[in-house]
Amino acid sequence: MKLLLNNHEIHDIKLQKATLGDILNTVQKDRVAECEVISGIWVDDQPLTADLLAQWKDRPASEFTETRIDAPHRNSLVAESLRLLAQNLGESNSERHTIVEHLHQGRSQDALEMLPDYLKIWDSIPQSLAIACNMIAVDMDTLEIFTPPTAQAGRSPDETDALVERIKNLVTILGQLKEALESSDLVLLADTIDYEFTDLTKDWQSLLEELANRFDVPN
Repeated sequence: MKLLLNNHEIHDIKLQKATLGDILNTVQKDRVAECEVISGIWVDDQPLTADLLAQWKDRPASEFTETRIDAPHRNSLVAESLRLLAQNLGESNSERHTIVEHLHQGRSQDALEMLPDYLKIWDSIPQSLAIACNMIAVDMDTLEIFTPPTAQAGRSPDETDALVERIKNLVTILGQLKEALESSDLVLLADTIDYEFTDLTKDWQSLLEELANRFDVPN
């Protein structure tokens, strides 16, 4: 079986009589650095799911043609996830415009059906940032980020804010939106999504991309 870790072939692990599970355990224990994390395993071009691992782990490694393991640096994995989150935020703008249009045109039911999926990405941000910081041992409570362009009135371009304060502000705005939803105040709901979330989307895209660039490591 051909064995690759981060696209580099490993030649010095004995495959004779070893099971697939033995090989994976050996690679994880001896070849994956502490700063790396396994993000994907492909066996004969199939993603190794939990079900497949249970089926294949005791089979001889020689029965397979190739196993490829991706173990990027933790920082790179975190940076990639933050960039994806920023991209999803940008793409959610079209949903936001459609929701606002539905509300302004009296199609409240259509808007309310779209709203949970739109809010899901915003609700995920605080938890995603907490997981990201935990993965790379960064203290989120002391982390500072640059003030975004839309929040710079009267402030220096290089002035910074505490990330936790920005998260608290986001949670507050989300709370206001949900209060409007619970009280069926569709005018307030439309105004909040239309006006608050226009700049909020730009600011959080910028913030997430800034953190991704800061956390990432050179190739």
